[in-house]
Formats: sequence, C-alpha cells, structure tokens
Amino acid sequence: MNVFSDHTRTSPVRTLVVDDAPLMRKVIQEILAKNRDIEVVGTAVHGQDCLDKIPQLKPEVVTLDIDMPVMNGITAVKNIMVRHQIPIVIISSLVQDGYFAFEALRLGVMDFLPKPSKVVNTDWASEEELVRMRVRAAAGMQVHRMRRVRRHKKSPVITDHRQTAPSSIVAMGTTLAGPNTIMHIVTQLNPEFSGAVVALQEIHPRILVPFCSYFNEISPLEVVPVTDSVPLCQGRVYLGSTFLGLRIGTSIENPDELMVYVPPNPEFPIDQLFESAAFQYKHGACAVLLTGVGVDGTEGMRAIKEQGGLTIAQDHECCVYPNLVENALQHNVVDALMTNKGIAGRLESWLQDKF
Repeated sequence: MNVFSDHTRTSPVRTLVVDDAPLMRKVIQEILAKNRDIEVVGTAVHGQDCLDKIPQLKPEVVTLDIDMPVMNGITAVKNIMVRHQIPIVIISSLVQDGYFAFEALRLGVMDFLPKPSKVVNTDWASEEELVRMRVRAAAGMQVHRMRRVRRHKKSPVITDHRQTAPSSIVAMGTTLAGPNTIMHIVTQLNPEFSGAVVALQEIHPRILVPFCSYFNEISPLEVVPVTDSVPLCQGRVYLGSTFLGLRIGTSIENPDELMVYVPPNPEFPIDQLFESAAFQYKHGACAVLLTGVGVDGTEGMRAIKEQGGLTIAQDHECCVYPNLVENALQHNVVDALMTNKGIAGRLESWLQDKF
C-alpha cells in the first residue's frame, strides 16, 4: 500500500461528502477533519444533490456512497466523470456484491473502499487513515486521462489447454487507480492467449473476490482472485491485491508445480512479484508496470531485464498517476513504453516469438 504525499500543495483538499445516512456523513466528516490537509466544503444526501452542489462548492474530491435514493452512486459517477471530471472515492457498505465495485472501477473512480466499521474491522485507526489517504491521493489524480472500460461481449472460453502450466509469464503491477487500466489491457487479449498473467492492483482485499466475479464477465481469459495459493495454469489472469502481495513459487507438495501465493509482509509487493517471475521464468518473464504512486516495481523490472525478459511500461503521458513509470524510466529498466492498446498487442507478439 503506497503512502501519497504532495509537498507542493499549500491549501487543503476541498472535499464533498455524499451519503444519504446522516450518521455516516457525520462519521466521514469527523474522519477527514483529523487531517488538516483536508477540508470538507459540504455534504450531499444523494447523487443529484451532489451534482447540484458541485458548481457552487467546487470540490477537488468527492467521496460517494452507492446505495442512495433519487440518484444512486453509479449514476452519479457517470455524470461526474463526464460533466466535471472530479476524482471520486467510493465509500460503500456494498462490498459483497461485486457488481458495484466492478462498475465503479470500470467507470474510472479512484478507489472503492468499504465503509469504516468498528464491528467489521477491529483496526479502526487503520480504516480511518485509509480513507484520509485516499482523499489526499485523489487530489493528485489526472482524471482527464481516465477512460471507462467498455463492456465487450465475451467470447466462449477455450478449455483445451486450461490445465497446462504456462511456459511464459506476464507479471503486471499497478497501485492507485490501477484496476481500470488492468481491465483495459486484459479485455484486449486473445482468448487463446498461451501464457498466464499474474497482476497486482491496489484494491481492498474485501473487494477482490466479488470484483473478480464480474471482471470475468468481460474478460476473454478466466480471472482468478488470489487470496491464498493456487496453481499456475495457461490462459488465466491471476489477480491479487497490493495489500496482500503475490509471488510465484514452487509447490511444497510438488516441486515441479508452480504456484501463485500470498507472501508474508509484502513491503514492496510489485518488486516481489516481478523478482519471483524473473527467478522462476528467466527470459520467459515479462514485466508490465502501470499507473501508480510510489517507487515500487523498478527493482523487479531490473531483475527481469537482467534475466533477458521483456519490460514494458504504460506511457506516462497516459497514466493517471505517472510516478511508478517515471521512476522506472529514470533507472533505465524499461524496454518499451506503450499505450494500453499497444501493451496488449505487444504481449501477443512477444508470446508468439517465444514459440
């Protein structure tokens, strides 16, 4: 999980809190008030109220509930992104139904967080701090670069090679606002993609599994959420959270079988993933570094490059947060700088060159 800090700001982040429940509006305001770099400039009771108040209050960030009368959060997201292009942090209790998390992230919100709850999570301080961090980070988001993911009609899944271990691996890493970018790339892959994709994105662990269930509806490849340990198979996308991390390693029961698993203490989760891919696959590994805040991923790309693998970065002019990519470029570990569409095509041609 990356900590965002913008030392160039001289004024607090103007924030509009939107929730139909008076108690929750009060709770979120109190949480945000603990950071002097955040100013709650107003509240709204539903999506239409939010849209009416934006021109007057001029917020830089909107926190938004989903389940509201008059205009729900998803409809509000569509309107805000088109009419105002203001960063949105969803704070919702609807975490078990993956549709809402998937739709919000598909449309381009900065993040989807569960509502802080002392009942659900005993670490209340961490939940509070996460909300504040997301609002602060949202203020630095290049929203005009965000594009909603189209709902592609999914092709029939080809199953003849789905239990085969991949001979090549694509390791992807992204942090803030990254799920949207991963969706863009994965939905453009061929259903007969012969490698496997292992991707880390910044998504709350409680959202990961239900989110993947809806991602599967538009992905040409099967999307597998990783919260424990699963075997690597060809033609699948293994998706994990940077809160937990992912690594590639051998099975304890069968040393010849490669697994994707959640490691302990993922301090630099993208580096850990890339380095494990380099170790296990050598020149058969490809690292793809996407939008995000921080410096994670650079050393992992170096490891893959040194093994003769391919390193690709999303064009920093397309990133809603360019920090990860710019750091990798400064350290000369990027072989190719590409748009989302270009990345999907390059991965296909790279795999073909391997055979």
